[in-house]
Amino acid sequence: MIGDALHIEKELMRMNVSTPVARRTIREHLDGGDMTFRTKDGCTCSITPEELRFLDGICTEMEKIRIRLPILVSTDASGEGTAWRVDGSAESAAVARILGKQRRKDDTLRFFNPDLKKLRKILPNCTFIVYSL
Repeated sequence: MIGDALHIEKELMRMNVSTPVARRTIREHLDGGDMTFRTKDGCTCSITPEELRFLDGICTEMEKIRIRLPILVSTDASGEGTAWRVDGSAESAAVARILGKQRRKDDTLRFFNPDLKKLRKILPNCTFIVYSL
């Protein structure tokens, strides 16, 4: 059993090798004009101006200085079915508005595959999938 747990941890680390680092806020992207972020494995990814304008239009001023891009969407195995979640009060509030969902907690939004598909269609470059236990 312990070997299996270690194997799972190792696989998750391998799957998350491209996790974003040095994430900047919406306001920093808007003010600085740099529409990119870097990942752990050294890649540079682009954020489209359209996505940034969309977020600028739906977020409060406080959210614009608190939300770091890309928004991390992680696996959530805490419930009965497979789900996804966004953590952080500002991030979860913005994603809840985009998806038309209500949060059950102030700092987390839990949602399912059809919602993930909708979110990724609206914000393909401003969201990033992270795998967790």
